[in-house]
Amino acid sequence: MEDIAAKGADTQAAIAAETISTMILSGDLKGGERLNIRDLVKQTGIGATPLREGVSRLIDRGFVKALDRRGFRVTETSAEDLEDIMRTRLPLESEALRLAIEKGDDQWEAKIVSTLHRLVNFMNWAPHDPREAALGFDAVHKAFHTALISACGSERMLAFLDMLYDQGFRYRHLMLTHHDPRQRLQGAQRIEEHNVLAELAIKRKPREAVEALQRHLSTFSGDVFKDKS
Repeated sequence: MEDIAAKGADTQAAIAAETISTMILSGDLKGGERLNIRDLVKQTGIGATPLREGVSRLIDRGFVKALDRRGFRVTETSAEDLEDIMRTRLPLESEALRLAIEKGDDQWEAKIVSTLHRLVNFMNWAPHDPREAALGFDAVHKAFHTALISACGSERMLAFLDMLYDQGFRYRHLMLTHHDPRQRLQGAQRIEEHNVLAELAIKRKPREAVEALQRHLSTFSGDVFKDKS
């Protein structure tokens, strides 16, 4: 195991934030669950100080909420919260995509093609373990959507959308974990949606690409709670 204690304080805190966010995404830490720093130290092998700092960093990313008496709990999930995330994400990502199509170069196009290839390969393969499938999909799906808007020219847009992606993917993980991730990931319709997005972007068709993006994201937000009982 990597010697976390030997790393600098900021690096340790970053490792702690990544570790706890993964535990939240995987479902090891549930929505509304109180975070006990002492227990997390035992589970992760990370010291209490960097763990507390790492958990604090997740407040801004929407994964954790601070309690009045210096404690923390995992942010709850709800249909209303997802609606708020998507209501914020849709117009911002649409504008970022429009700008990227306007400004993107050959390297931008190559990045879209390569991340689409990885995404489709993963969707056709989909590991057996539901949590591994969901987390793996999050990584390649985020890489593709990030590539689409990477040439937008706005660091603020990219940073804010990065946060919204993570918050939204938490809901996608719930959907994939509870509803057969292999069936969800391998759907021809899902693959086609991403193919269409890539093609329209590369062909420099901003209006059509934005419309396709909005359909794609709206379908996702409707799926998450639709089948839950």
